[in-house]
Amino acid sequence: TDGKMDKIKWILSWPLIFVLFCTIPNCSKPRWERYFMVTFILSTLWIALFSYFMVWMVTVIGYTLGIPDVIMGITFLAAGTSVPDCMASLIVARQGLGDMAVSNTIGSNVFDILVGLGVPWGLQTMAIDCGSTVKINSKGLVYSVALLLGSV
Repeated sequence: TDGKMDKIKWILSWPLIFVLFCTIPNCSKPRWERYFMVTFILSTLWIALFSYFMVWMVTVIGYTLGIPDVIMGITFLAAGTSVPDCMASLIVARQGLGDMAVSNTIGSNVFDILVGLGVPWGLQTMAIDCGSTVKINSKGLVYSVALLLGSV
């Protein structure tokens, strides 16, 4: 049964893996070592594209099921992006690399805040509509703070 599931998973993921293989240089090979920044930028662009589609799909599913965007974002999107970071931190902590686990946790949040929020807001205020302000929809702020305090 496991062999069949692995084959199905491979068949379903093969097109995506092929596209990523064709568009992102593999820096682990000596031929592509110099292109590490290209790999980083293309990987970030692919993550942005995947994130856009993930948010879009969760929004459509929430709308279809009558679940507010705030709840869908806090539960599915936040958990879906935090659980892999948590698992990676647990794995390296078990290997005795506690400093790497902590830096992974802090680094991913810093990257999310500085790049995930900073780049779009910077583009909006500096390039698209120079001197404008960014309005923040804070309808879900109370839920977010309550969940954050509850988890702490």
